Amino acid sequence: MAPTYYQIELSGKTLTALLIVLALLLIVAFVFGYGAAWSVLASDSGTKAPTPVIVTPTPTPETVDVGPAPGEDPSPTAVPVESATPRPTATPRPEPTQTPRPQATPTRVPPTPTPAQAGAEGIFWVQLLAVRNQQALETARREAERLGFPKDHQRVVESSVAGGGRLYKLRIGPFPDRTSAERVSGRMQQSGFRDAWVVVP
Repeated sequence: MAPTYYQIELSGKTLTALLIVLALLLIVAFVFGYGAAWSVLASDSGTKAPTPVIVTPTPTPETVDVGPAPGEDPSPTAVPVESATPRPTATPRPEPTQTPRPQATPTRVPPTPTPAQAGAEGIFWVQLLAVRNQQALETARREAERLGFPKDHQRVVESSVAGGGRLYKLRIGPFPDRTSAERVSGRMQQSGFRDAWVVVP
């Protein structure tokens, strides 16, 4: 049996269309391939390479055995305990000081002065009057206060009289000496107290 041959006849328009289709396919393939390659390059350029870490080895210290110098005794020198550690010095305890108690001073009672002693020490009074009526006494006290002798410089001495009743003696003072008392006594006599005279309690 004889082989059969097929013959394809293409017209000029069909051949032109085929060439155009092939050219378009090549262009599309080129564009897609170039874009993929460009994206790979862009991703590679955005990723930074890791910085290499340089590890420096730490040198191990060597132990050097220092032996005793020539001519020295290799045995350790014993240090006496007393020289190495000083002993604490004992501080003497202070003894309590006894405070002497103050001795009691005996209380002395001053003797009661007699009239002669009182006059010698300079205690003088001027007696203005002696009355039995308290109203007259109060009137005399107000008059003495008006003349410059307040009530704290006045003294009223009471005494009993025969037949009952009381006698009130009004005195002013005290004065340091008899001369001063006599001078005041004269002034009070001129002021209305005619019975004024110097007394020593």
